[in-house]
Amino acid sequence: MGILRATLLLPTLCLLAVFTVVNTAQARKYDDVIQSKYIEFAVYRDFPPYSFLKDGKPAGIDVDIGKRIASDMGVEARWLWLTADENLDDDLRNAVWKGSVVDRKVADVMLRVPYDREYAYAQDGYGLPRNDMVVMSSPYHKESWKLVRDINKTRKVRNLAIFQYQPIGVEIDSLPDFFLVGTLQGRLRENVHHYPTVFAAISDLKAGKLSAVAGMRSQLEWGLPNRSENLDIDDDGLESLGRKSWDIGIAIKDSYRQLGYAVDGVIVTMVKNGDMEKIFSSYGVSYEQPSMYDVAAE
Repeated sequence: MGILRATLLLPTLCLLAVFTVVNTAQARKYDDVIQSKYIEFAVYRDFPPYSFLKDGKPAGIDVDIGKRIASDMGVEARWLWLTADENLDDDLRNAVWKGSVVDRKVADVMLRVPYDREYAYAQDGYGLPRNDMVVMSSPYHKESWKLVRDINKTRKVRNLAIFQYQPIGVEIDSLPDFFLVGTLQGRLRENVHHYPTVFAAISDLKAGKLSAVAGMRSQLEWGLPNRSENLDIDDDGLESLGRKSWDIGIAIKDSYRQLGYAVDGVIVTMVKNGDMEKIFSSYGVSYEQPSMYDVAAE
């Protein structure tokens, strides 16, 4: 009876195995991408102005960059929408080399990856490379933390001390959140208001409920199109922030470097001929070349 049951179950198990293989997407080498006539990009879900849905269609800076890369390679752009995990290590694993525990799907290229050589070559607690399964390259923008303040309320005060008396909004668990709560011996803590997104904080700033908001420059600018003269964006008071700016680039699986070289060629051309700046400008975001290009120009 046991043998008969095992025999009957065998076809079902085989079908399940085939189903699993078919539904497990793997990152692909350059030749496979060209032959398939599409390239899949991992982009963050609900993360304007970089990647989001507008009228049900993919939109944003990273989406436009992905479309341009695909067009120059002669293939179609497709999207793997990524929900941010606890840290970048998890995001790289989910997007590029292993996939999530739900479907094991991975993309060919991940966009908007912090480009940092120290992080790229970091070691774990055993002295082994933390990120040996991925290659991070091709920086295409320098992002930074900024403050937008209502100067009708803060007047000429350009340091953080004013927020001992005036309310400032931050996205919860962001670097500005930790910084503002702890700086000046915690004297700002009572006036730091936490929001699920920086855009929720911007809404309260517009409504007059806040005197300032701290966040990424791109999101502050995108969330405040045609802002009035009383809303000023700068980094005054953030001098002691651990890292005020960082480059962003791409990540690919370590064994598919030829694909990375092809993507890098498109990105470098876009940065140098001004097309990258045009994409950022179309979303009302100031563009700043990555540090790599500053060094190359010296």
